[in-house]
Amino acid sequence: MLKILSIGNSFSQDAQRYLTRFAKASGKQILTYNLCIGGCSLEQHWNNFVGDEKKYTLEKDGEWVANEYSLSQGLMAETWDMITLQQVSHLAGKPESFSPYLSNLVTAIRAMCPDAALYFQETWEYEAGSPHGGFPEYHCDPDEMFERVKNTCRAQAKENDLTIIPSGEVIHAAKKLPQFDPAQGGQSLYRDQFHMHLLYGRYLLACVWYKTLLHSTPVGNSFLPDDITEGEHLDKTLLPLLQKTAQTAAVC
Repeated sequence: MLKILSIGNSFSQDAQRYLTRFAKASGKQILTYNLCIGGCSLEQHWNNFVGDEKKYTLEKDGEWVANEYSLSQGLMAETWDMITLQQVSHLAGKPESFSPYLSNLVTAIRAMCPDAALYFQETWEYEAGSPHGGFPEYHCDPDEMFERVKNTCRAQAKENDLTIIPSGEVIHAAKKLPQFDPAQGGQSLYRDQFHMHLLYGRYLLACVWYKTLLHSTPVGNSFLPDDITEGEHLDKTLLPLLQKTAQTAAVC
């Protein structure tokens, strides 16, 4: 069984929500842990590690398990095959926000989990008109944010010998399709203009992570997302398009 640990925030929560069940639908057994604090930056993760702070929520296979968890507890909980990191979204396009925190974390994680492959999630741009307080850093321009986040995350990943999870690039590609462009009457991939939609956005992330981490095509997967809110229905015809977009756009 493949064992995957994420150290992140609500964006890793979005990414892991469906991943285990998505893999199971294709006959693959994986275990996912997510250690998250909402809005947590790399600097905060590093300070929490140094202080052995029990500030994290632990999720297993996309479901809440416990509060008051520490990074060291998570790192030692299993023999991890893969560990993912990410920067908080509004700082992900700012190179100065990574140093020295990412390299410090990578060094510490490799010392504790020497057999784990390390990945870095490239986060995504906000939707046009997003009220997020960090959006003005990118002149409230989704395309500018996309380019800066992509370039920064790839440079930082290369510097620290991490494999990129290209979530931002796949979301950017999907948004260009009329089916996912609200201005053309399409379905938004967002739920609040920066987090992913509980059905379609999180499903797309499961496709990206499945392809990147398991080296398998998401096309043809039978899993159906189920975080349906009152008055909402799942348009199943959109799922194959998300699968195909992840397959073709997720270039690592």
